[in-house]
Amino acid sequence: MKRKLWIALPLVLLLVVLSGCQAVGNLDVKNALIRNLEVQSLESNQTLSLSLTPSESASAEDRMIATMLNSSKLVIDSAKMQSANELSLVGAVEYSGQRLPFHVYMNQGGITIDLEGAKKPIYISYEAYGEAVGLDSGFNLQVLQGQQKEFAKAVASFLFTHLPNAANISADTVSTAVYGGETMDMTRLHIELDGQELLQLVKPFLTSIAADEQGMKELLGAFYDYYAPLFTGSSQEELDSFFGSRDNFVNEGYKSISEALTDLLKDYDQNFEEFKADQSVQTIFGPNTRVVTDVYFDKDMYARKQMMDVTIALPAESSYSAFNLHSESESWNVNGNVVADPVDGSGGLLNVNDSTTAGTVLRNFESNSPVYQLMKMSGATKKTVYVGEYSDYETITRNKMTYISVKDLASALDAKMEWNAASKQIRLTDDISGAVVELNVNSKKATVDGKARMLPANVIQVKGTTYVPLRAGASLLGSTVNASYGEITIERK
Repeated sequence: MKRKLWIALPLVLLLVVLSGCQAVGNLDVKNALIRNLEVQSLESNQTLSLSLTPSESASAEDRMIATMLNSSKLVIDSAKMQSANELSLVGAVEYSGQRLPFHVYMNQGGITIDLEGAKKPIYISYEAYGEAVGLDSGFNLQVLQGQQKEFAKAVASFLFTHLPNAANISADTVSTAVYGGETMDMTRLHIELDGQELLQLVKPFLTSIAADEQGMKELLGAFYDYYAPLFTGSSQEELDSFFGSRDNFVNEGYKSISEALTDLLKDYDQNFEEFKADQSVQTIFGPNTRVVTDVYFDKDMYARKQMMDVTIALPAESSYSAFNLHSESESWNVNGNVVADPVDGSGGLLNVNDSTTAGTVLRNFESNSPVYQLMKMSGATKKTVYVGEYSDYETITRNKMTYISVKDLASALDAKMEWNAASKQIRLTDDISGAVVELNVNSKKATVDGKARMLPANVIQVKGTTYVPLRAGASLLGSTVNASYGEITIERK
């Protein structure tokens, strides 16, 4: 039961942060929010900051993390939504007194990202993304983009219908400055609640949903209508096999959800009291957890300004006593003539796909750039590979020394391999450093960027395959070998 309650609570928190849902004064909150999901184009800006408050037991490392996060901020100076499928973002990530500018452009084909210090902007096509996450060729990501907004409206309408208002919710008319310095009369929606009230909203929310058979079935039908067509390469017979018929999908889906809600609500009160007795729950859903948000609507009920503060109190066993999120944004030129700003790709693009290596991305940035340093610090170039029996990379033993094929070593560490049959020389290009390693069959001598290195034994050939001593070979490519309990791993830091 506790697990089921924990699953329900994040959804309610998200919805409450967004809005109260019933009419407040002359403001129809639900319809105002749905109207804003229908916006076709706009310009906006936003700032987003996070902060952590260390607890008394926080370690020096915990405090350092808090200091770094508390000095960070996401600043979007210009967001231009030209259409549902075309958008640009220009801004920066600010951290520790530094500023990392970025420019992102999205269209029907994919996403282009330009970051300070990049030699070429990075491009990720939706087709490459689909392949990377394992979507088959019948799954149409471009169609998905268009369908998401419509389905989001259906979901929002259903959930907003059932979420009760917070006790402290109000709507009034205020004069306030908007982007450009103009002062306008707008309707301000103000919501304030704490963790205790948030917890009390769960049961009426779930009870209301459980009673809405028609609404649930309509939502399931909307899911079928919006997402089944994405499988454009599938016949109706294949769709029926995957989803079942529409009526069957809706009826069986409703039956499963209804039974789950009935089970959840059956002993809700008793289990809820047990749930609240937990000290961590009392902290997280106590008076120190607070949500405060203001949304300003113009005369056409478009949201023009938003401010939000969310503070979550954390349990005593945590290294931090509180987590805070603060966001401010403004919007203008709603449904106007907006033209997104493409990233300049005239100097070429780095096309990223599922075969792109960490080194390829790293070498695309100047070594003194913030992204290069962050990638190195974050461990983005780290790699651990198992070799030997039951792995993809087999080893052999000769004269009590473990060898690995040069081809497998290169594959394991993403190195580029070139073979000169005439000289029996192998050239490896290190994925991370770009260093060039040269090896010769039947020789202990190796070179790294022209500098001599001696191996403990010759490079050998066995049945046409070239092998190098494992530890030495890994070392040439900036990696180490660890052996423990019969398992051998190559580790790159």
